[in-house]
Amino acid sequence: MKKRLTTTVIFLLFLCVALSGCADLTPYGGEEIVGGVPATFTVYVCGAVENEGYYDVQAGTDLISLIQLAGVLEQSVLPTNYTDTINGKVEEVLVNYFDGEKTCYCIDANSPLIARRFPVDGLPAEVVDLLADWVDAHGVIRNKRQLKQALGSYANDYHYRFYIAKENYEKTV
Repeated sequence: MKKRLTTTVIFLLFLCVALSGCADLTPYGGEEIVGGVPATFTVYVCGAVENEGYYDVQAGTDLISLIQLAGVLEQSVLPTNYTDTINGKVEEVLVNYFDGEKTCYCIDANSPLIARRFPVDGLPAEVVDLLADWVDAHGVIRNKRQLKQALGSYANDYHYRFYIAKENYEKTV
């Protein structure tokens, strides 16, 4: 009985080793691995940038290069950790803006503050009303193009003060 059990265990171990060489069970199967880290990552960049969206970047790319891909604006405030590199831990980068006096945080264009028409620091009530009206009429704002349409004549002065949350973002065609 012991001999049969030992033979079965050895056979199963051999089978496991043989099969593990045939299948790539890593979460990054098919991607080139450099030093145990995938070669590319997808990061969502939003806020005070020209082109919000998902960007595929090489492992080791610094945040500044990533933000430049998304389009730095005159009002963009680059993060203080600008030398940090993309290593898989960063999934989203929110770029804030400078209002002429201080650094300000961008606000989600679909925020409950906007929907309920609450006063938002740094925004005229008309801008909040325009966004709330858009959401009431068309549903959530899905990209910068829709945001600019919703803002109308206020778009040039205020579009960079908003971002589209990752779960609402939809690329324009």
